[in-house]
Amino acid sequence: MNKCVLTLISFFLTLSISYGQGYTEIGGHIGLSNYSGDLSPSNVGPVIAQSHFSGGLFARYTMNPFVALRGGFNYATVSGKDALNQSPSLVRRNLSFSSNIFEGNALLEINILPYLSNISEYHFAPYVAAGIGVFRFDPTTELDGVKVRLQPLGTEGQGTSFAPNNPKYNLVQVNIPFGGGVRVKLAEGITAHAELIFRWTFTDYLDDVSTVYPGDEILLSEGAGELAVLLSNRSGESVEPGQIRGGATVNDYYATGVVGISYAFVGISKNNGAKQFRGGRKGRVKCPKF
Repeated sequence: MNKCVLTLISFFLTLSISYGQGYTEIGGHIGLSNYSGDLSPSNVGPVIAQSHFSGGLFARYTMNPFVALRGGFNYATVSGKDALNQSPSLVRRNLSFSSNIFEGNALLEINILPYLSNISEYHFAPYVAAGIGVFRFDPTTELDGVKVRLQPLGTEGQGTSFAPNNPKYNLVQVNIPFGGGVRVKLAEGITAHAELIFRWTFTDYLDDVSTVYPGDEILLSEGAGELAVLLSNRSGESVEPGQIRGGATVNDYYATGVVGISYAFVGISKNNGAKQFRGGRKGRVKCPKF
């Protein structure tokens, strides 16, 4: 295992040296966003219907034809509604939410085929990407046409004696973005891309649904009062404290599918010129012997 790691490190270092210093790109993308959680419909049609706008800006540093580092900011909207589910029991639960998401992330991109924006021989490359992100969300729902924030209400008794070890969830969370896409050269220095990136989050409250009903009494006496009661249980039926409201075993996900374009700043200095990149292409990469 150690030999394999050292071989990969040597491979990427040799590529970086052979192709000189890297170059920087800036770009943007737009597309659709969706989520997977306790309020996700089980049938495909409503899932597609609940897709929303997503967009973002990014900067990429290309180290060599196979490796790049990217940092960016993304905006997305996600939503879910029990009324769109095929399960009668979930329809009766009658919960819904919507949330805007603001995210900053850093990703490592690995090209499956070699690609440099300023070398004409490279036309396209599929790639995979993974990294880490920080995002802010704030689930809301509608009651009589009025938008209401859910987190302050503690709809599952967060912070009360019913759930003393379950405080109100933090609206800023960490995620692990992963996925891939393909980039296509439009002109020297200009690249188009299409990608699908999933985010594994560390919260099950993206939709404000995770565990059990706390019951009306605890919300009236220790919680946020009548509004919390109305939005904790919207089924119109009586529920016992501790009755299942959501599933806490799997955290929520969200994803974005986007298309975008980027511009590469190449040739602005003698270290980043296309001539140097082309000269490096003649070298061969040799793995170390152990």
